[in-house]
Amino acid sequence: MTVPDTPYQVRRAPTQYRASRQIERILDAASRVVTEKGFAGTTTADIAKSAKVSIGSVYRYFPDKVAVMKAVVERNSARYQRRVDEETTAMPSHRWREAVEHAYDIYVDMCRGDDGFRALSGAGIASGELESTAAGVEDPLSPAFAQMLTARFDFPASPELRTTMLQAVTIGDVLTRLAFRLVPGGHPETLAQTKRIIVDLLAPHAP
Repeated sequence: MTVPDTPYQVRRAPTQYRASRQIERILDAASRVVTEKGFAGTTTADIAKSAKVSIGSVYRYFPDKVAVMKAVVERNSARYQRRVDEETTAMPSHRWREAVEHAYDIYVDMCRGDDGFRALSGAGIASGELESTAAGVEDPLSPAFAQMLTARFDFPASPELRTTMLQAVTIGDVLTRLAFRLVPGGHPETLAQTKRIIVDLLAPHAP
């Protein structure tokens, strides 16, 4: 059995399938614990206990709690990117608006259906704390939108688009957090308005 790729930043790359699966269990456990206790209340020992591994096993792959949480964000982003690619790949270039709307719907759906995704994404309870402690933690919306628009919908890869992308993702992040604070599953009117704002911001850059 081949060892699956581990795309996260780890201290030691797994050489056996069992070790790779252990990393996934650690990340699953981190998602559960941070959802229950919040980022500040979560410890490495909590993660190890939830994953049913020794704390030494956690430290074998991650130097601290922040590194574990960053790996969860990286995994969330990859899962989101794959789903966006799969569900929008057949859309023709003139249907970019529909693709952007659907990409945002996927994001909201994943926030609703996966507590770990919501807790450690732009709409999450821990995102602000991660941003202040770990450089390079990026909301999954931004790279997914950039890849989709420039590679598949012929948007120019310009500095202006990057600035607008940052604006759209920041506004989307803040309003999506608000929607989930207002209503457990996301306030429908706030989510709909967020989607409209993102599309309207990106529209001037359409080819």
